[in-house]
Amino acid sequence: MTDPSPIPIEDRCPECGGAIAGGRAGCQALWDELMARATSDLRDRAVYRLAFDTYCMQHVETYGVSAKSYAAHLMGLCCGVEHDGRPAVYDVIHRSLNGRSALERPAAPVTRGTITLLAIASAPDPDEHARRVRAWALDVWSAYVEQHPLARTLLDAALGGRIAR
Repeated sequence: MTDPSPIPIEDRCPECGGAIAGGRAGCQALWDELMARATSDLRDRAVYRLAFDTYCMQHVETYGVSAKSYAAHLMGLCCGVEHDGRPAVYDVIHRSLNGRSALERPAAPVTRGTITLLAIASAPDPDEHARRVRAWALDVWSAYVEQHPLARTLLDAALGGRIAR
């Protein structure tokens, strides 16, 4: 028998919508736990940057407050999804934003994907963890479809017009 009662609002993260005890604080605690694991296990570290930018773009009220941080995570998500997380592409993102003041922060979409951190946390092994992180990133990237041109333009400018698609 299923429980017909809805999940209490305090047990949902208001930024990603994930059903988690403690709401936003619970979501952050789970993220912190996964990041600690990623720093200690090389197999999880392989998708760390993609997971980081994905989480940040689902939680832009916390991690994308300024136009620069928003742009950095949007560009990072684009790099991870469309450029296989190539280190050379990631490396130019922050350098390209240093000293740049003419950025405007776009409004984030109301819905930022249907997959949340909860699906990643339950992965039984590192290979499944990596597969789930990639699916999560693609899901969140799809939610930002209207901002794909912005992310691509910023990345292209950061790389001096050398993006190969």
